[in-house]
Amino acid sequence: MDLAEQNSDETMQWAAITGVIATVSVFAIAQGLSYPLLSFILQRQGVSPAMIGLSAAMTPVGFIVSSPLIPALARRFGAGRTALTCAALSAIMLALIGWTQNVYLWFPLRFLIGVVTNPLYVLSEIWVIALAPPLRRGRVMGVYSTVISAGFAAGPLCLLAVGTEGWPPFLVGIAAFVFCGACLALVLRRLPKVDEAGHRVSVMGFMPMAWLLLSAVVVAAGFEQAVLSLLPVYGAHYSIEET
Repeated sequence: MDLAEQNSDETMQWAAITGVIATVSVFAIAQGLSYPLLSFILQRQGVSPAMIGLSAAMTPVGFIVSSPLIPALARRFGAGRTALTCAALSAIMLALIGWTQNVYLWFPLRFLIGVVTNPLYVLSEIWVIALAPPLRRGRVMGVYSTVISAGFAAGPLCLLAVGTEGWPPFLVGIAAFVFCGACLALVLRRLPKVDEAGHRVSVMGFMPMAWLLLSAVVVAAGFEQAVLSLLPVYGAHYSIEET
């Protein structure tokens, strides 16, 4: 391979990484918007804080339930097709949530949105790890995590512009999911295949190997979910304006 071809391959590699990170960042905006939005709506409906917390818990439960299914889906349908389908289904689920406006119907819908959004996070991380040069992998993953965090922060900020009533905030989230799928489609051909051949590891076998790391992840995830879902309710209780 000559120098020109090598430079071309590196350019395509970085373009694919950028595309994946852009995809998941837009996705994070939609997710970051939905948590406080739904909490505000339920709070206005007079739903108790306990019920709001249970409703918010349905999405992470969907994450947990769907996680073991992702490798099989990626093998059966292809990782790219799975991710694109999940982006479309996420937009549909959010539209149904906006249409129903019912706390009890939101339980299964929020569970399902967790099921269909989880593969996008898992597969995007796999792609970034596979594409990143070994010597720069840590730095690339740092950028990946930072951009996702920025997306989660930008989601609630969108509510400043569109408010928390009616369809406008839901349309922002739906548009973000659709744009996420469009970004992914642009780089799909450059993404590596997800192949588990010869690399299958039991989840129960992995837990003793990294129990401290997994414990830290559980604590961080619990804190994140509590802040995103319940802090808006806490603020509303003390008459702090939504915006």
